[in-house]
Amino acid sequence: MFLMIIAVAWLPMLTTEKTAAASDYREQQAWYAAEAGYKRAVAALENKNNDWGWITKDADIQTSNFLHLGLDRGKVDQEKIWYAVGIMKDALDLSGTSEDNVAYQITSVGSCQGIRKVIRKVYTLGDNGESGGGGSGGEETLDLPGLVQAGGDVKVSDRQEGLFGGDLYGSKFHSDNNNSWIFDKPEYTAYMKGTYAGTLKTYIPDSIFLKNSYSPLVDIPADLVLEFGKNYFWDMSKLNSDWFVLHAEKSSGQVIFIDNKTAKNIKTNGIFGPSTGKPVTLIFTDNITIGGNIKGNVRMFFANNFTLENSGDAAGLIMIMANGQITIEASVEDGFLSSDKNITISNQLFRGQIQVKGNFTTNGTIHYSNAVLSAPGFTVPKGMN
Repeated sequence: MFLMIIAVAWLPMLTTEKTAAASDYREQQAWYAAEAGYKRAVAALENKNNDWGWITKDADIQTSNFLHLGLDRGKVDQEKIWYAVGIMKDALDLSGTSEDNVAYQITSVGSCQGIRKVIRKVYTLGDNGESGGGGSGGEETLDLPGLVQAGGDVKVSDRQEGLFGGDLYGSKFHSDNNNSWIFDKPEYTAYMKGTYAGTLKTYIPDSIFLKNSYSPLVDIPADLVLEFGKNYFWDMSKLNSDWFVLHAEKSSGQVIFIDNKTAKNIKTNGIFGPSTGKPVTLIFTDNITIGGNIKGNVRMFFANNFTLENSGDAAGLIMIMANGQITIEASVEDGFLSSDKNITISNQLFRGQIQVKGNFTTNGTIHYSNAVLSAPGFTVPKGMN
């Protein structure tokens, strides 16, 4: 009887371990496939090939219309292990013979049984051909199935306007209002799927918040009008006044590293990122509350807690990731939220996707949209756990 009790207690743990191991295996195989595709692209460029019939057009990569290639370079079933590679020169898909001293943007997507990883790097002939990109150890795509993926409880309100449009995952589902009509409607409860089966990776690596991970950085100009192709360092102790405007419309794919130890609550008339293409990335090294408009394609990484006050909306494609609590008091159209603690959304509209290690609470309306995670450049740091 004693051994039977021990066996029954261990069975769920063994099942969980088996599921986690299988997920880790698929992720590793997907990364190997992405590396294989990247190295094939490098070899083809170095050999001055002019046959590019095997690569996938960049527009098709953005829409997931891949030419699926196996590790033996032959076409394969998309449910197996495969990679797809795109190569661009001067914002155009590559054709003709490759050239020396020309920068090529290589995007390699690897997949294993539905899990995908991405290597995206600018490569110039003569580079060492290593995979990855950036001083932080590279980046990868994040593929989430639903609207909310929570490790803890999911609390929704009766202020929902329209269906969720995407699944909700959590350990428990409940409401502030015991008589919430949502829990009496099968068209809403059908979205509540229980515990998330995948592995949530919500902790951003510490290296992301180290200044020396980014080189070179130039001091941000006093007028906060940023130039094309530059990464900036912003010491907010030198911030002259609140209600500033940050013009980062030309900073597609660039980084702004921000020391905000002395600025924990800032107001802005606008943080403006690029209207198209890759986002600008803002990295905050301490707790912060921001009030004001955020527009365009913007990624924001926070080492600790973050609050977006209700003094302006966030519109465009907005990625917000924090190792602390996230509190959203403004409306967010097409967003992605990730927290290593808890996330709370006030009585505002949020449209997008959410992952959170702890609990998720919304007092407003939430709707599913994968616009952010499917857009170019909205990758996450490799090595999250």
